[in-house]
This record gives sequence, structure tokens and C-alpha cells, in this order.
Amino acid sequence: MNKRQINHKEMQDSVINFLDRNVDKWTAIPKVGEFKNQLDTVNQQIEQSQEAQQAAQVFLGKSKKELKYAIALKGDILNDALESMGAVSGDLALESRMKDSFSDIHRLTNLEFIPKNQEIIREAEAHLDVLQAEYGVTVEQVDDLKADLDNFLQLNGMPRAYQIESAQATQSLEQLFSEASDILNNKLDKVMKIFKRRDPNFYNGYLAARVIVDN
Repeated sequence: MNKRQINHKEMQDSVINFLDRNVDKWTAIPKVGEFKNQLDTVNQQIEQSQEAQQAAQVFLGKSKKELKYAIALKGDILNDALESMGAVSGDLALESRMKDSFSDIHRLTNLEFIPKNQEIIREAEAHLDVLQAEYGVTVEQVDDLKADLDNFLQLNGMPRAYQIESAQATQSLEQLFSEASDILNNKLDKVMKIFKRRDPNFYNGYLAARVIVDN
């Protein structure tokens, strides 16, 4: 990667990390999740490309610690919806299995953390129709958690579990960065304007993450 691409990659990482840290702010807007997942997919392709791997020492993507925090946060949101659904429907077993808080999930060892989140994903997929109709859960939320958990598995030397499909063929780094710019400029930037007056602090934080720093 050249210097310009490295700077753009760091900005893309900042945007994804910012959205991951503030998932509770945008989770009710499915388009944000859809576009964020698209950016995440392109970002992963950049990291996995041969050219990027050769320059891997120049920058670091999302660290294992940051990723675990983001997964715990997203898992807890689905966990809470499932717990509520279990309580309302009288499914006491589901309610009991989904009672863990964010802190409970986050402090698990990796060997416990991975199956716990896989259980949350299984239950979310099994009850997706009800969760969508009555509890505000979106397909994008579930896919986002699956994609992050796949990355976490890879970082821990394990095979990916979900392999979120992408229609994109192998592309050059220049094509991938062009696609990332298109997602940011023509999709995410536009949908994020929803928050310009609704939540100015959140919107300004997003704009700050979008700044490309010339290192």
C-alpha cells in the first residue's frame, strides 16, 4: 500500500470503530447497519489482499481487545431482545439463557466468549421473525455480529464460522479503496445526516472519524 492508501485505511478503521462503539445510537436505522457492513466487508478484503499483507507492519486494524468489546456490545443488544421475548412469551429457558449483561459477556474467557455469542446468534436467527416484528431487531444487526465474530475467530487462529457472503470478486487495492470511498461518500455519509439534528454529538463524532489524517 502507498501512503495515501494507508491514510484512507486508517480513516475507514476509525469510522468502523466509531460505529461499533456507538451501536446503540444507530441500531434502529437498518440502512446504517447495511452500509456499515458493506464497508466492513471491503475493509476485510483490503486486509486480506496480498498487497496489504506485505505492508501489514505499517498499520494495525481493529485490535482483538477492541473487537471483543464491540462483539460483547452487539451481542448484549440481541441478548436483551431475546431475554425480553422469552419473558413475554413465557419461554423461561430462553429468558434464563439470555439474561447475561454486557459485563457478563465481555469478561468471559475467549473459550467461553465465542460459544456464548454463537448461542446468541443461533437464537436470534431462530426467532428472527418475531424479533424483527416486535423487538426492533434487524437482519443487519445479526449479520454484523456474525462478521465480527468471524474476524475474532480468525484473530484467535480458528476457522471462520459464518463466512458472510460477498458478491465481490478479487479486486485490486485501488478498486477496493474506490469501493470503500463510494460506500462512505454516497451511502454512509448521506444516511448519517439523519443524526445531524437528532443527535449532534454523535453526528459530529462520525464526522471526526471521517477525517483523513496525513501521517
